[in-house]
Amino acid sequence: WCHRQSKRSSTDTKTTKTTMTSCIWAALALAAMQSSPSHAFVPATSEATVGGIRSIRSIRSTTANTPVGVALRSSSSEDDPLFYVRNSYIETSRQYRRTRFQHDDWLLHRSPDRFFKNLRTSVFSGIYRGIAKEVATVTGIAVFIWAWNLFLGEGYTGLDGLHHEPIAHLPLLTLPLTPFTLASPSLGLLLVFRTNASYGRWDEARKAWGLTINNSRNIARMGAAWSSKSIEPSDDIRRQKLEHLAKCIWAFPRSLARHMESPFISEADYVADLRENLDPAHADALVASAHRPNRALFDLANAVNDLPMHALRRNEIDKSIVVLGDQLGGSERLFSSPVPLFYTKHTARYLTAWITFLPFALYDPFASTFNHAAMIPCATVLSIFLFGIEELAIQLEEPFSILPMLGYSSTIGTNAMEIINWHFKMNEEQKS
Repeated sequence: WCHRQSKRSSTDTKTTKTTMTSCIWAALALAAMQSSPSHAFVPATSEATVGGIRSIRSIRSTTANTPVGVALRSSSSEDDPLFYVRNSYIETSRQYRRTRFQHDDWLLHRSPDRFFKNLRTSVFSGIYRGIAKEVATVTGIAVFIWAWNLFLGEGYTGLDGLHHEPIAHLPLLTLPLTPFTLASPSLGLLLVFRTNASYGRWDEARKAWGLTINNSRNIARMGAAWSSKSIEPSDDIRRQKLEHLAKCIWAFPRSLARHMESPFISEADYVADLRENLDPAHADALVASAHRPNRALFDLANAVNDLPMHALRRNEIDKSIVVLGDQLGGSERLFSSPVPLFYTKHTARYLTAWITFLPFALYDPFASTFNHAAMIPCATVLSIFLFGIEELAIQLEEPFSILPMLGYSSTIGTNAMEIINWHFKMNEEQKS
């Protein structure tokens, strides 16, 4: 997803010197993901334990609790050719967009004060900070045109109201506004289609995780309800098998979340979570797998097959496992296939050319303002909004790093263990 940064250079000067090398290494890094595709990031803010599965809600350091013998991917500038891009503000801020709304959040979201609040917080907007260089460039062009035309073209009006002659009588830097008016509908259509395509990708990714949550609950529900005491009379053995099922259910979304994250984010969090929640042999097998979500599905299928129930019921549960596999494939398809690059590049070029030359056409329309000065803030505001639309599309196009996948995984694990516990609670009530 380096094309999010292709139109902006890194704040570190080293990045600008290694652009070509970074592109080559980026391709190599993407190829390397095929052999070790699992990666994770923990975005949430609290921690709890429910029924033996810990809700992962904490951001660990990349070195704390690292199991011995686990190879971690380095995040240093020597080993990561995109280190400075990966650690730029626009990338690191994506973790704060992993929102999960509760009732109070919706109350604030539709509050009548939202308009003024959004205006007050504009200077803190991550989107606007991400396009600061582009906006500064357009503003600089507008200031240059304004200064050229006043001091080298037609002169200016002083605060005393008198007209002052220019230093030199050079041609004015102006363009007619008509071409921009004619081109604006087509630019608007490009931006609309671009944004809709990106939002559609985000929506599809969120629906994929929704189906993952739903089918994980279905597996736990059917496994707990259909586990037969007549087939396995021992409560301890049934509990052991059902708890193993719940852990396997949690392991799949946790591995999928890791699979969708950057390979250069430390592996320690993922490995520590597995070792904390799973049996050692189970955790080791997942860590050693080349494709961890596939291994998690394999373990889940075996856990279902080991449940004490009729084979036809196991077949019904397997249908939900098949759906989980479909969501895995859909997620990989979204991640590996961006919006066609020629469409993205043409839209960016069209927008950049349009907004870059727009200040030339704004000089004459603002002749009624003092020394045409209003053309400068007008160019700035237009560039913020138009570049902002394109930036929104870029940020939405790769949806997984702005989805709270670790929160979803914790929810799945907690729900699965709770459903399993209901099975034994109901048996105890029947006995009493």
